[in-house]
Amino acid sequence: MRPTGSDRARPDAQILTDLYEELYDRVARYVTARTGSRDLGEDLAAEVFVRAVESIGSFRDRGAPIEAWLFRIAHNLVVDHYRRSTRRPAVVLDDAMQIAGSADTAAEVEQRLAMERVRQMMEHLNQAQQEVISLRFSGQLSAEETGAVMGRTPGAVRELQRTALKALRALMVPGAAHPEAPPHPEDHGPSQEAGGR
Repeated sequence: MRPTGSDRARPDAQILTDLYEELYDRVARYVTARTGSRDLGEDLAAEVFVRAVESIGSFRDRGAPIEAWLFRIAHNLVVDHYRRSTRRPAVVLDDAMQIAGSADTAAEVEQRLAMERVRQMMEHLNQAQQEVISLRFSGQLSAEETGAVMGRTPGAVRELQRTALKALRALMVPGAAHPEAPPHPEDHGPSQEAGGR
């Protein structure tokens, strides 16, 4: 059962267990997108929840959802990983995003080749652009949750997402006209649109 309201203001071991079941795959996809390694993504995702249990007493409800707290832990683990490593971050979207299986092998290969092209182009974006795309699409966070992780307002997150997707389109199809970036699936309704302006 998804914990809500006051329960999330005071997380306990049971709530974190529920969140592990709900969020582990999303955290693993996010870390995989940031590190370029599915194995590392899974290891660090597990470590996120170990750290959460260890620091459960330090969580304070400041208006940000507990998901953002967990993704902030994930973000910090990724940063720590690269401080200890000389390897440059890579974004492997075909590991990070779930690709539906297909009976049509040719179509599946074509899809994976397209994702590899996106992966290569993502490496040319700046770190903030890679981060916002990873959090929004691999981690499936809302603009508000992403803002809590990145230390930005939801409107700034939406603007960063827009410019990141526009830059990615320009890299994918040089010289083509690029329409405005589509909103994230969770960004709907007049209040959210107004907040992004």
